[in-house]
Amino acid sequence: MRLSITVNDSEVRQALEITQNRLKSLRPAFAAAGEYLRRQTEMRFKNEVSPDGQPFAPLTAAYLKRKNRGTKILTRLGTLRGSITYDATDDQVEIGTNLIYARAHQYGYTPRNLPARPFLGINDQDANEIEAIFADYLESS
Repeated sequence: MRLSITVNDSEVRQALEITQNRLKSLRPAFAAAGEYLRRQTEMRFKNEVSPDGQPFAPLTAAYLKRKNRGTKILTRLGTLRGSITYDATDDQVEIGTNLIYARAHQYGYTPRNLPARPFLGINDQDANEIEAIFADYLESS
């Protein structure tokens, strides 16, 4: 069995051609998703919560005594928060940091009794927003 569809409407044909061309390079959509995730990560630092909304583990009393810049968690100088970047290509986006100590904060580091304080990740709201970013990109002309 074979099904054949012919599109005679020039507007429909033009819309399909635009969509086809947009699918060749999704870089703008990936870049928009990366910027969204960067901003969301920045808000997590500000609100001191993980992607799933859990509060960061509190600072120990001993650390608070020697910390010389406020009580914000993961924000001594703002270096980690400021290092979050993304790299968008035609077929993906990567978000993260190149700071070596970020892994210890994200996953915890038992030898130093450092609890995990995840700041990178995607929750359901983020996934919905990213889906909307791609839908808008493919639908816009």
